[in-house]
Amino acid sequence: MRHPFFNMTRLSLEEGEADFHVLEGRQGVIVTIGPDASIFDRPGRSVSRWAGTGNILHKSPHPVPRRSGFAAELNFISRVLWGGGDVKFNIIRTIGGQREVLLTAGDGNVLEKINLSDLAREGAPPLLFLQPAYLCSSSDVEIRSQFCDPSIMSWARAPYVYRARPQDPDSHNSILCVSGRTMVWSEKLEPGERRHIALGNVIAVTENVSCALQPTDRAGEDALERQPNEAAADEGERSRPGEAPARTIKAQKARDFGASAKILFNSIKAREGFFLCELVNDSDRPAFVYTQLNKTNLYGGSGLLGVVIRVISSFFRWGDVALGS
Repeated sequence: MRHPFFNMTRLSLEEGEADFHVLEGRQGVIVTIGPDASIFDRPGRSVSRWAGTGNILHKSPHPVPRRSGFAAELNFISRVLWGGGDVKFNIIRTIGGQREVLLTAGDGNVLEKINLSDLAREGAPPLLFLQPAYLCSSSDVEIRSQFCDPSIMSWARAPYVYRARPQDPDSHNSILCVSGRTMVWSEKLEPGERRHIALGNVIAVTENVSCALQPTDRAGEDALERQPNEAAADEGERSRPGEAPARTIKAQKARDFGASAKILFNSIKAREGFFLCELVNDSDRPAFVYTQLNKTNLYGGSGLLGVVIRVISSFFRWGDVALGS
């Protein structure tokens, strides 16, 4: 097999442009970086680069506010412990002319190339995806960490996920590449549509998808119809007259935290097939869901807490095997 750089049609890019060419089998991507242009990549994914590219470590793909030394330390601790705080990636930048970079999806993984500009033009909101699934992106993609509410926790099993959108609404080439196992399947959900997906297979959804963790023995239509009624009841509680707004917000945050903690614990101890995710597009805009066909160690978030989640869930899984359940 010839070197992949010489198997592609030679491109001629303008200043600031980048092109993402997925290899056959989706096990890697060749990124052509135009003159004075740059991309973001996940550390350790770069395999080969043409001479004339520079690397800048630990940069954020969005503007970062100025912080005091103490606040910066807290931000760093949040990122290390559970994946919160500012997003930090590597920048690969051309020094002069056009250059190529070869990136790998990882051992046994494949990648999915997502054009966020296309999603935005179809009316879809920003995309939420698992932090460890990130591979690379064009420089005009804004990526921030977002705290998981109970809905997001249902599929992410992590305290934080990444939120990605084009920095420029008029951009035509805001590319995001995420990786998963064997194959990444994408589905478009029209308003009102719903899907049941096995726990641990979802790696990305748009923000207008509502999710819930459902036991498989209660995942019929009756159980699904109860959820909007419960949500309406919660909304009614929040809108009772005479209740102080601050008190209502605090109570709602406490309920959300308790619900998130319960969902996280249930998903950690879940056996294969014991829980599934119900994904519903309850908005008036199209929604998109990206699913990996096989689970991997992507599932469980990043940071030290992500490692703990994967270890504990493996313990529960092997315990079920040993007991023959």
